[in-house]
Amino acid sequence: MKIAPCVLAMAVLVPASVTVSSFAFGQTDTMSTILQKLSARIQKLENACGDDIKKFCTGVTPGGGHIVYCLEAYEDQISPKCAFELDEAELDLQEIGDGLKEAFHLCQGDIAKLCGDTRPGEGRISACLASNKASVSQSCVEAIEKVQIK
Repeated sequence: MKIAPCVLAMAVLVPASVTVSSFAFGQTDTMSTILQKLSARIQKLENACGDDIKKFCTGVTPGGGHIVYCLEAYEDQISPKCAFELDEAELDLQEIGDGLKEAFHLCQGDIAKLCGDTRPGEGRISACLASNKASVSQSCVEAIEKVQIK
């Protein structure tokens, strides 16, 4: 089993609470939903791999994906439940990433038209789109809702 880069990205990004998107309505809604899903997936991964982490990665400093890299180094020795959760985490992250890419693509015009003067970061574009929700394209709204549902 080869641990995909997206699992490594999840292990690095979620604990750091990095903003995954700057285009969603109501950052508190969309981003909170996404971060909750990713945090839940990380928790499942930690639960499934806890014994493997203790067995193989005790001396590894957490953060920056080091634990996941360690598990990858022992991929032929980790438990089946840990291997399963690593695969599931990869699928979940891929699905969320694909949804965010689609939403970004479908919302680019709205962002440019409605929020072109808004400086990105700290949820400012999200707030701008939310305050202009009546003018946002239906395809952008649907893409954002789809990300929240997944």
